[in-house]
Amino acid sequence: MKYPMFWAASALVAVTAVGGFAVARQERQSPGVSLARDVVAAASAFETYTRNAAAVSAGFDDGSSVADALARGAAYQPQQLDAGMIAYGAIAALQEPAFLDGVKAAALETSPAALIARLTENPDSVVEIDGVGAAAGRAQAALLRRGAPLGVTGRAVKQAAYDVQHQDWSKRPIADGAGRLARVKAMSAALFTPAEADAGRLIQAATAPRDEAGAGAEGGAVFTPVTVRAAALAALAVLGAAGDEDAARLDAVMHEPKSGFCMKMAKLNLYQCLAVAGPHYEDVFCLGQHALIDTAQCVTDAAGGAAVPTPAPAARPVPGLFIPVGGAGTDVAAMSPVPAGN
Repeated sequence: MKYPMFWAASALVAVTAVGGFAVARQERQSPGVSLARDVVAAASAFETYTRNAAAVSAGFDDGSSVADALARGAAYQPQQLDAGMIAYGAIAALQEPAFLDGVKAAALETSPAALIARLTENPDSVVEIDGVGAAAGRAQAALLRRGAPLGVTGRAVKQAAYDVQHQDWSKRPIADGAGRLARVKAMSAALFTPAEADAGRLIQAATAPRDEAGAGAEGGAVFTPVTVRAAALAALAVLGAAGDEDAARLDAVMHEPKSGFCMKMAKLNLYQCLAVAGPHYEDVFCLGQHALIDTAQCVTDAAGGAAVPTPAPAARPVPGLFIPVGGAGTDVAAMSPVPAGN
């Protein structure tokens, strides 16, 4: 079943139930597209992790504060976060009107079915669509906005690993080091399942206006395997080919080998670091370097590495999400959940 597309009647973004499915909608007299639940979950996992991990405080005062921060810094499944970068970038790419027009024109030149097949088999072919430079630029800028704060926090935490050594507690041995490592591995294996409230944060973050001083100008965008796949996923969504029934063929678009390997290695390095850590300050180092800095570098590399200014379990899963497109997300307000069936 495809999730419905419609024009909303309210100036505020809200979550409502349509046919029993959670759907996000917005006024602006602009169309929206629907995304499969796995795509939404991956994008939300990326937004949630980068937001929570970037908010980790480097002001450690005991072993418990280190353990809490480590839990936040390690709370992502590598394959889902890799797919989440592409899904998150796709939502940003959907805000580019020239690209939406380009996709529609390309579909008219051949046929929607032929274009869907081409993008699925060869996501790189999206670069032939008009407006793709600006769309990839939006994806790039959106990803860099998530990676930059994460890197800043990681560097502050890494510095704290040296600073806290002036405090006696930091030199004490970690209690149950093996159990702590097992818990981190369990967190890293768990897939994130978004609740209804997560949809509002995802839409607001991914559709925020891009910084024109940063990346993203047509003709000057940095095409990377991840930003290209984000544009391809966005194009498939415009064509109505990114729903749950399309999940099997979307898998090839949603994963990129190099960025996926980067995320995997960041986790493995974290495990190895924790396995040999003795006192608490060494856990702080592992957190700063491998959970935060390494992961932030994966995001930055995936987006093309352009420099950007450094910015100063709940309800049922969301099965599908109605995404505003064409730049209509600039004034997105907080979502308010409405129970299914209302």
